[in-house]
Amino acid sequence: MTEAMTIETKIPVPSGGPTKTWWHGDVGSLVARRAQRLQDTREKSATKATLARLRVNINREPGADGSIWAVTMKDVPGHPFGDASTPEELAVHTALTLFAIHQQSLDLPVHRDGVGLGRAVRQLDNLDERSSDEGPSPVRRRFDAALTANSLSELRYHLRGLINLMRSSKSHIALDYGMLADDLRQFQQPGSADAVRRRWARQFYNIQKYESETTNQEKEDN
Repeated sequence: MTEAMTIETKIPVPSGGPTKTWWHGDVGSLVARRAQRLQDTREKSATKATLARLRVNINREPGADGSIWAVTMKDVPGHPFGDASTPEELAVHTALTLFAIHQQSLDLPVHRDGVGLGRAVRQLDNLDERSSDEGPSPVRRRFDAALTANSLSELRYHLRGLINLMRSSKSHIALDYGMLADDLRQFQQPGSADAVRRRWARQFYNIQKYESETTNQEKEDN
């Protein structure tokens, strides 16, 4: 399998700090653009209908509903072999259906560039007011369950639980759905799930190790 094309996205840090760089692969770039367009037009009736259809299809296979093909199937990278869904199709479909669940009934946009899953979960977990002596919070237990998932369907189940917690939170929690799509694509590649888990752990504990640093080092090593 060929490596996904990497697209650099530079995002200014608030309060005038230095620009930090995140990387969207070809799958993530497509999802980020579509999530941005959907949230920008979320008050339009056509977009509301699309988001509703996306939510209905959370547990269905990519391509099962022709009404959302233009969002979940059109121009998806990858090379289909046979009739089975490709990893890219599954990643796009899963990320965008989760986005639609997150955006439901919320006035504020829920897709935000540069906010990885681990960082979003940490923001959510910080809202828990229980003492640490009471054990892991419901958010942390759900996150830990996602980290032990061995299949995309199992991971999707736990991610949906986390997204529902973010949507119902008293604070506005956003997520970079392009980054999530890239994570989901990599999660499906043999031997790559642990790399995704490490990335989420670093984001959760605010370990600032960006993909750009890794990529630049790999270029120097080659």
